[in-house]
Amino acid sequence: MEWKDVIPVLAGGFVILVVALVVKPALLGEPIGFSSPGPVPIPAPPVYVPPAPSPTATPFPEDGEVCTRTFRWTAIDGGVQTMQVRVPEVLFLEHRETPRIGDRLAWGRYAIADADRPILEDLARRIAPPAANPEEQYFRLMDLVFFVQQIPYAPDNSTDSYIEGVLPRHARQVAGGVEYQKYPVEMLVDGKGDCEDAAILMGGLLDALGYDTVLLGYSDHMALGIRMEGFNPYYAKYTPKYFTYEGQHYYYVEGTAFTRENLSTTSPVIRGRPFPIGNTQGSPIPSVKSETPQVIPLRCIPTPEDYRIRPVRLPAKGA
Repeated sequence: MEWKDVIPVLAGGFVILVVALVVKPALLGEPIGFSSPGPVPIPAPPVYVPPAPSPTATPFPEDGEVCTRTFRWTAIDGGVQTMQVRVPEVLFLEHRETPRIGDRLAWGRYAIADADRPILEDLARRIAPPAANPEEQYFRLMDLVFFVQQIPYAPDNSTDSYIEGVLPRHARQVAGGVEYQKYPVEMLVDGKGDCEDAAILMGGLLDALGYDTVLLGYSDHMALGIRMEGFNPYYAKYTPKYFTYEGQHYYYVEGTAFTRENLSTTSPVIRGRPFPIGNTQGSPIPSVKSETPQVIPLRCIPTPEDYRIRPVRLPAKGA
């Protein structure tokens, strides 16, 4: 073989060597040059992230006594639900030792008490978890309303309304009986309450979910109003009742929702069924049908009725 025949063969081999050692690794992102394969890295196993547990009870400090109450109630779909609520005993006792406010224009502050807020937020989200579907969200809202409505009714003058079996020391004697409006967690621990207690508890729960609510005060009753736009459910066999406040419509929501009999006794007979939003037709309370209620915002700072701004007289010249 002549040199002129060998040179093309050597050139071809060199080209193949360059492609194998330089061009191919560059294209594939491999290291250039001669190297031993070495150990093949083993990928780390995926890290297991357990799903977030569903909340089962109200969070509370583990270093204190707790008041636990279990509620059984019927949801809007007819199913019986069980809900447990746990309240720090120190919070409950603090509320019991807090004097009550006589002016009902300030009763909304009970519903939005900061200390009760974590408990109400937890309970509200367990009863009515967020839903993307507006219709489903409405039914979950009704579940929360029905939950409060099915808490047994007991008047303020009944010792049966209090877990201790006696009237709280800050219960006030008023014309016609006793007045003691409860903080939301008080009603949850007692497991009973009257109309303003139910309205305050329902207002606090709905406020925790972001709903705009007001208290509706009648001469002998208290209910809740919830702001809704264009509320006119197609399935309702009643005309939804609402009241206008600062240009907004607040629809009537009954807090107790059960027929109450023998209110003068310590153990009133309670019977009936829950009432949906806006329904006042079946209310057994005459004032609800005949009166226009006083609208009481939850966030309100009342001023004394006799407060007047008087001009200050300037001192005489030369004084």
